[in-house]
Amino acid sequence: MSILLRRAFVLHRRPFKNTSLLLELFVEGEGRFPAVSRGGAKGSTAGLLQPFTPLRLGWGGRGEVKSLHEVEPDDYQLDRLVGKPLFCGLYLNELLMRLVPRSEPHDQLFGDYIRTLSSLVGEIPLDWSLRLFEMRLLQAAGYELVTDVTLENEPVEPGRNYLYQKGRGFSESPVELSADTSNIISGRTLIALHNKTCDDIQLRQEAKQLLRRVIDYHLDYKPLKSRELFG
Repeated sequence: MSILLRRAFVLHRRPFKNTSLLLELFVEGEGRFPAVSRGGAKGSTAGLLQPFTPLRLGWGGRGEVKSLHEVEPDDYQLDRLVGKPLFCGLYLNELLMRLVPRSEPHDQLFGDYIRTLSSLVGEIPLDWSLRLFEMRLLQAAGYELVTDVTLENEPVEPGRNYLYQKGRGFSESPVELSADTSNIISGRTLIALHNKTCDDIQLRQEAKQLLRRVIDYHLDYKPLKSRELFG
């Protein structure tokens, strides 16, 4: 059964058989799923079926792997990603593939993805664009990180430090001197993440380290290949 054309992005592609492509797609209203573009490696759509190209797709099939029937460019375009913005985009795609289960609609996350790709060539610092998307992605995947209230149900205060408890949240309990200080986070950083705004480089760096630990925990500490691109 075929469906109407939907807005979509290619998250990953690789050759399949002789002239086809095996794609991992992120589709508005449908979520993430694999599909085959038969003849897509050599045909007129080969240049379109690339990551970060806004598309409208039609597909069919009853199995997990769908068959693409129609491929069209969407009626808007994103600026081309090169250099570090490209690395950031590849990181976003890998996060989606690793943290978001297949076949679960995530319309809000789809919109967040488009806005984040646009911001990678905008005025927002690259690292902060990634942090905001990581927070939205964790929420969509069922791992929401609450940064304005502690585990004791007390509001986070900017002048205090907090202990990150893996998979749970932040505690205001006293920290022993022998404790691992890498899990201690400033209240200012937590509030910046909650308010989605930060002009302080030091706080952004602390947010980066925090989100890395959170994501690593939910990935069972299996490495992300795209991180290697950043050196």
